[in-house]
Amino acid sequence: MTTPKRTHPLGLLQHIAKSIKDYWFLFILLLSQWQHINSVWFWGTLVLMLVAFLIWPTLKWLMLSYAVTPDAVIVHSGIFVRHHEHIPYSRIQTVQRKQWFYLRPFKLEEVLIETASHDDSAPEARLAAVPTDVADTIEHYRHTAPAATAVADDTTALTATDTADQTDAPVLAHYRINSADLVKFGLTSLIFIPFLLVLLGLYNKIPESFTNSLINDASHMALALLIGGAILIIVIAWLGAFFWTLTRYYHFELDREPDQLKAAKGLFQRNTITAPIARIQAVRIKQNILRQWLHLQTVQVLIASKAASDDDDNDLVIMPVIANQAVYRTMTPFVDWLPQTAPDLTALRVPRNWYLMRNAVLFVAFPAIIIAWFWPHLSWISILLVIIAILQGRFAGHNTAGALISPNLLALQTGHFWTREVYYVPADKIQSMGFQQSIWMKKTQLAHLTVNVRHGNHNQAIELRYVPVTAAQDLYDWYLHRT
Repeated sequence: MTTPKRTHPLGLLQHIAKSIKDYWFLFILLLSQWQHINSVWFWGTLVLMLVAFLIWPTLKWLMLSYAVTPDAVIVHSGIFVRHHEHIPYSRIQTVQRKQWFYLRPFKLEEVLIETASHDDSAPEARLAAVPTDVADTIEHYRHTAPAATAVADDTTALTATDTADQTDAPVLAHYRINSADLVKFGLTSLIFIPFLLVLLGLYNKIPESFTNSLINDASHMALALLIGGAILIIVIAWLGAFFWTLTRYYHFELDREPDQLKAAKGLFQRNTITAPIARIQAVRIKQNILRQWLHLQTVQVLIASKAASDDDDNDLVIMPVIANQAVYRTMTPFVDWLPQTAPDLTALRVPRNWYLMRNAVLFVAFPAIIIAWFWPHLSWISILLVIIAILQGRFAGHNTAGALISPNLLALQTGHFWTREVYYVPADKIQSMGFQQSIWMKKTQLAHLTVNVRHGNHNQAIELRYVPVTAAQDLYDWYLHRT
């Protein structure tokens, strides 16, 4: 595999699909010119589509080649400007494997490789439709990278069978989601809200004559039927989100190997991500408001990679849904530096929720006043915004907490957008810590504490507001003495 090779011809379909995803607006432009089929704009748009969706992807596929050597993955790409990527195994953050259903019969998959220096919008290397043993070989060399320098220059590539034998790292812990938990995860996902917004957006695209007819017919219906129609739309959005979640997390599996976690999921596209344990920046245990009522939690890891960009909040889900009482005993075999039981986080509790409630009301005050002033008949929306802001502020204050639970592990809890999140951050993963106290806060003996950790290629700021100044100062002093 040391000789540069092209990806499988089916990889061309992957490039075409990506072009359609990137340049979909050309379809809209062509449809807008359909009535002027003899115009220059129409034929110009048609030529652009031909270039964007066929010629350009074909050239990209023809000009891309790769080689997997004992020292690095080498990728050659570029049409007018040639790019040569040399990726040493020690620099690889994550290896992601995506296998669409039409690639399975050919034992092909898409492989994405990310390093700490990758671009925000793309992985360091993207190999569409390569044999499954390519990723196995990469994983083998990643585990044997220190010894690989002694390999002679004439080293031949591993065969698929040899690779499978040598990359079977011992599995120290294994989890596979059962049907009941998958259903719970799907039913309690708040992703139905975007689905609902999409349905409402589609309603605006319906011809006005048709919607006016519906409104006239509805005016003769009972109020119960109108409410029933609204509920039906919500149910449709919920079911759409439910089946979307089910297909994405179908047969979810998590393996703990000696030095990495490996998560796999998906029905139509099997997505496998490996993340080195040493490069996990933090563990996040989160509950939206539905899962709080049902005593369920979701566990994610923050990694220095965009490999989990399709996951919830762009973080790698390592436990989709789990009961509160089982979180820590289930997770410690996978991430051994997590606490064995739920820790006491009262040291950084917010003593008074009033400040967070006030800030939330101030945040919505301007739009609420604008709505009430210009559209008096919609004043109820302004009142609703204020009520929601008060409740959200109370929720944030009630769920803000934290503590130093060991000399090397910090736990921080926040409450944002009706979601409670508990972060476990190893001391050596903290990028920086901020301590803020205004002159007005000195009288109340409160302060703000901000902990920054790496998240993808950006920063994740974990902020605890209006916490006791003594506890915040103690934690800040601990951080200063560590650095």
